[in-house]
Amino acid sequence: MPSDRSARLSRRTVLAVALAATLGLTASACSSGASSAGGGGDSFTYWSMWKQNEPQAKVLQAAIDTFTKDTGIKVRVQWKGRQVVQQLAPTLNTANVPADLVDSADRFAYAQLQATGQALDLTPVLDQEIPGETGSTVGSVVPASYRDLNTDKGALWQIPYEVLTTQVWYDGKALPDVAAKPPATWEEFTALLADRKKERGDGPLALDADIADYSAYWTYYAVLRALGPGAFGKAATDPTGKGFEAPEFVAALKRVQDLVKASDFTRGYDGSKWPAVQQKWAQGKSDFLLLGTFAPSETAEFASPGFSYRSFPVPAVNTDGGKQAQDISLIGFSIPKKAKNTTAASKFIAYFFAKQQLAGISTEAKNITPRADIPAPAELADAQKALAAGTPVKTLDGVKETAAEWYTKVFQPLNTSFITGKLSAESLAGKLKSGTADYWKNAS
Repeated sequence: MPSDRSARLSRRTVLAVALAATLGLTASACSSGASSAGGGGDSFTYWSMWKQNEPQAKVLQAAIDTFTKDTGIKVRVQWKGRQVVQQLAPTLNTANVPADLVDSADRFAYAQLQATGQALDLTPVLDQEIPGETGSTVGSVVPASYRDLNTDKGALWQIPYEVLTTQVWYDGKALPDVAAKPPATWEEFTALLADRKKERGDGPLALDADIADYSAYWTYYAVLRALGPGAFGKAATDPTGKGFEAPEFVAALKRVQDLVKASDFTRGYDGSKWPAVQQKWAQGKSDFLLLGTFAPSETAEFASPGFSYRSFPVPAVNTDGGKQAQDISLIGFSIPKKAKNTTAASKFIAYFFAKQQLAGISTEAKNITPRADIPAPAELADAQKALAAGTPVKTLDGVKETAAEWYTKVFQPLNTSFITGKLSAESLAGKLKSGTADYWKNAS
């Protein structure tokens, strides 16, 4: 026992020295941003998007506990839930911002912090050394391809610690041939669907179409694969709406229309109430589910015994556009510009990005981290490989950040009608054109 205590004290000493060195480097190297914008080196307040009983909260709480033991810095954490930045928003332009550190999904952090000019530039935090990892900095373990997606006009408004992406999920135990050779092209994919439909006597694609976001994945990926990153977002923000009626855009929509007309979606998908269809998918009632990397956690309790979560990217179409693009959403840390204790908050960010701390997001919370040296949980291993091989792009080309109201008021209702067979590809394109033009006319 004495030797254990000694080891813990020694570790604390090493970390304290590393943190002190980090502070010295940061203070001398930076003249603006997170490292020098605020004082308060002995405590800070952290508002989190997680509830206390969620796995991510438990991982963060464990890191907070050791951070306080190692540094003496106290953390006043409040587990606010998903509306955390919305709760914080009314205070951001006051002298009494109650949180020094906040975490949230990227789209909410952008809308409430960056777009309103209330996000602190976290670029200086990238230079902070990670305690206990000689030579590692925050910037060296968080890939630039992720950081760039959360950088606006040169300012880094969020540093991500969790990465989500969209994949086609299936049971590797039930479909070993797919696991051995997943479809790489749209033609291979549709041929596979035809074979599975013939064997099942029902469409092999699972979808709860009442969740507009889930239906949107199909349309967005058809456009992404055919026209490349940014095409969907460009059409969404075109005040004329004409982009939706471009022949190549309509051709992309027709790939989804073909799935609907071929009855590739399982019976009842168009009238389902989430999560009915995806639960049945986990029980083997259909084969493929297009969903984010939260799919295993959403369905695990309903899965058949021995269900083996495997996934592959949405296959490429004949063109090269977007073939390697992989959509991502990010969850991470932001610091309000008028927070009082930014120095202590930025030190915690560096501390949490240590492999020892961040690995819990994979092992306990069952999600993917930005660090390439932290393996994803087994059920997300295919998704991590797809991220490593592809070019990260913002989910839905970031329209949830830049055109959120257009997305919910114009796109989602029309797209749900399209996915459920009530609109043709041409009709959808025409209605998106007129609806988008009307929306931006009234919005300006």
